[in-house]
Amino acid sequence: MNTSDKGASALTFNHPANGPSRVDPTLAAVRWRDKLSAEERTKALADAGLQLFVLPKQGDAPLVQVNQTEGLSWVCNSSGDALPAAALKKLEASPLVQWVMPALRPESAASAKRGAELSPGVGADMAAFTVNPTRLYVRQAAFDQGGGAGALPKGLNVPSAGPTRLRGYVTLQVDDASFAAGRTAMHLGSTLAPSLKLATPADIRFETIPLLSPMAHAMHAETRPARSSGALSCRPPSEPYTPNDPMFGTQWGLQRIQAPRGWQIARGVPSVTVAVIDQGVELGHPDLLLHPNSLNASNDLPDGSPVGNHGTPCAGIIGARMDNAQGLAGVAGGVQVMAIATSTWADADIAEGLYFAADQGAQVVSMSFGVYPSWGMWDFDLIRDALQYAHEQGLVLVAASGNENWNQSRFPGSDARTLCVGGSNRSDERKRNGDTSIEPWWGASWGPDVDVVAPCLEIAATDRLGAAGYTATDYTDRFNGTSSATPLVAGLAALLKSMSPTLSNVQVRSIIERTCDKISPALYTYANVAGKPSGTWHEEVGYGRVNVERALLEACAEGCDCDAGCSGCGGECIEPTPAPCRGPAPVPWLPFDRCMYFYEARTFDGGSSAVNNGVAAAQRLRLRVTYQHCLKLVGRQQGPLLYTTTLLPGEQVRLFEYDRYRRTRAETQRVSVHTSLRQTLSALSQSRRSSASSAYFDTINEIRTHADSSVSAGGGLAGFFGAPTVKGEFGVDTETTVASGGSVRTASEQFTQMALTASQAIEAERSLVVSTFEEQEHVSTTARQLHNANHCYAVTYYVRRVMEAYEVHSRIESVEWRLGDGMPWRSVDDLAGLPDALQKMIGELVNQLHKDGNATRDARSITVPTDGTVYEAELAHCASCEPVRLAEDQVRLEQLRLQARRACLETELLELEVERRRRAGPDATGLNLGTWTLGGVALPVVDDGGHSH
Repeated sequence: MNTSDKGASALTFNHPANGPSRVDPTLAAVRWRDKLSAEERTKALADAGLQLFVLPKQGDAPLVQVNQTEGLSWVCNSSGDALPAAALKKLEASPLVQWVMPALRPESAASAKRGAELSPGVGADMAAFTVNPTRLYVRQAAFDQGGGAGALPKGLNVPSAGPTRLRGYVTLQVDDASFAAGRTAMHLGSTLAPSLKLATPADIRFETIPLLSPMAHAMHAETRPARSSGALSCRPPSEPYTPNDPMFGTQWGLQRIQAPRGWQIARGVPSVTVAVIDQGVELGHPDLLLHPNSLNASNDLPDGSPVGNHGTPCAGIIGARMDNAQGLAGVAGGVQVMAIATSTWADADIAEGLYFAADQGAQVVSMSFGVYPSWGMWDFDLIRDALQYAHEQGLVLVAASGNENWNQSRFPGSDARTLCVGGSNRSDERKRNGDTSIEPWWGASWGPDVDVVAPCLEIAATDRLGAAGYTATDYTDRFNGTSSATPLVAGLAALLKSMSPTLSNVQVRSIIERTCDKISPALYTYANVAGKPSGTWHEEVGYGRVNVERALLEACAEGCDCDAGCSGCGGECIEPTPAPCRGPAPVPWLPFDRCMYFYEARTFDGGSSAVNNGVAAAQRLRLRVTYQHCLKLVGRQQGPLLYTTTLLPGEQVRLFEYDRYRRTRAETQRVSVHTSLRQTLSALSQSRRSSASSAYFDTINEIRTHADSSVSAGGGLAGFFGAPTVKGEFGVDTETTVASGGSVRTASEQFTQMALTASQAIEAERSLVVSTFEEQEHVSTTARQLHNANHCYAVTYYVRRVMEAYEVHSRIESVEWRLGDGMPWRSVDDLAGLPDALQKMIGELVNQLHKDGNATRDARSITVPTDGTVYEAELAHCASCEPVRLAEDQVRLEQLRLQARRACLETELLELEVERRRRAGPDATGLNLGTWTLGGVALPVVDDGGHSH
């Protein structure tokens, strides 16, 4: 549109939801060409004498933001007056610009009192939008009835190629000549109705683009960027699963919703796809598994790459890869993420994204955005049609409630077909204005449409690569708003679909709602409410905070019909193991106070000071800190795959493990000694504190040669066999300062790193092989005889090592001081007789030492290989028999099943007859049941007198 037209300011538009709207000459939207840099956009605006439009200050921080993306800019001039025609002409002529359109404001909002709030933080003067001038839509039935493409007015055509954007509508494109002449979709739309003889104006739809961003991300003004496998186990897990992703320890939200325990039940699988409708996703991010099909709904190109920052964090919260020793873990790490980008947040883009997700095979849609009806920006009916289509295709629809601390949720979260997600804080309360969180300036929206809540602040997530995103790294640890809570719930839905693909979207939603934790019951009185079928509910937190473990266990219970199917004839479920055949209950894990303890001492230079009875003497103050490290055994797990072996029908093999044969000290002695975890850690510690590079190998060889001899404790990790003291100096090296290496966190991190290195060294010196070693002393303990008794199928055995998993707890055991080298060590509590200045200095050092606390637990898990192995058998999928023999086996199996079913039915009939006679008494007339045979065995015959013989 030529916005410099004299008639532009008088142009009116009838918004489908908010009625007549008029042009606001002080504000315009600029649609840029794709893949422009921020510098190019900024320079083009500056050359035209325009600037980006910003919202006025809204209290402590802006909770809503202007819809500024890499493809769209809302602009004004510095004076706030009408935009100069020359500036708009210059922008329109730029090769960087697709189009420029003025803002439109509903007359209902313009006539309202200036500053009247449409929602918290949004005044009536913010109710503005624009219309895509290049295309519009007409209902298919009306288009066909009115004569089709031949009846279109001059300037409109049906694109010959490209996708159908909206189901049930024909996309009409404004041709280049008409557009260059200043005729837009709004101008031509007014001529379309008489040309096609349309019965109702509702047959024509436009593409409305909001001034306010629908994103539900509550970024604080001060934190804005400064720049232009589906394993299944239905048993409650005994412990959580800890992935090796380095940022996992910061993901408090995952731990609060019990995701680590849920991962012991099921994990994400690539066959499940979650569509993220947003500002696109970093397609090359190494921590994401992207679906091969993506979309930019604004330009209809198959490219879901970022047009803003908001989409990539949402994708990472859902599906960041697990156990890749990189970044963080997604709720459903392993699922595919389908990137659907919008450059303008137009209502038609949202609708097209929903159609695309449904047609391309997504099972879940995550929508961390929404608008309020009072904003007057979207044609909701376009999106409602798409929501209905996606719902009918079985997609789980998840959307954000908003961040306005208001008792109303944004659309589409308010739509009944979506699972509306609110936000909870670290205190397990609704995130609200003025709470005790680090972001008290915003609150999650609530009200009658909220279904569940999830953690919504300080959420770790993937970010755009390099400096393009919210941070200068590839990750952020401060993603917030109900934008971050929504993908947590979408990820849970993906986990449920990963575990049970046959669950419907209605079942998934019901399970998520029914298994929520009823958080903060002292604040929220949960009650049964009409229209809320999944249990007790409260308007601030819905059914409660989601719980991954409980949801997966509930889905497991619903998916197992063994109890109902095993009692009748023909059931194929395995009956429970009889009580006399069951093993003993597992021995509980040792409590925290039963640890494998390690002690470490570090000496720090405290500086010189004048001391002692008023006699000045420059003596060096030194501080000695003793740390206690506890390695706590938390469980055992399967280790890496050592090898596989496949046995054909009838084949057998003997496996031996002989990983104890390492170093012999005599010809007759066949078994040497492993280095234990304690011993390897000691060697590493001595190597760390020794200048000799061969210290580690010397210590290991000493251990292997003199297996039962004590190892020197001079390496800094003392008390390897329980005693916290050793001869000689306790800790031979001196750290630089307390500040650089004295905190318990630093000591714990270094100890954990040494323990990880030690576990890797132990793994490297152990092995398990197939062997024919026949030394009788060890055959009985190391041999495994495996035999494939199947007739037609091969069996593959997966041999894995059994690993012990440990976690590290560290604490400061004691702190001591002394002056010079000749004085004894004294406790920091023993400061009698010291000058005030020295006491103050020691106190400051102790405060530095305790700045990170007195104890800590490292988030990393340490796994150590054992001598044990576990064998998992898997039946080959393809038979190795001749087809005739395979058919014979199948016929024989079917005959056995029929015999078993006949026996079952006959037994039930006899039981019924016995029960009939018992109730009829001694004079009961017997039934003549005849003589039956089963496998040549005659069953009892009952005569007329009721006696069997």
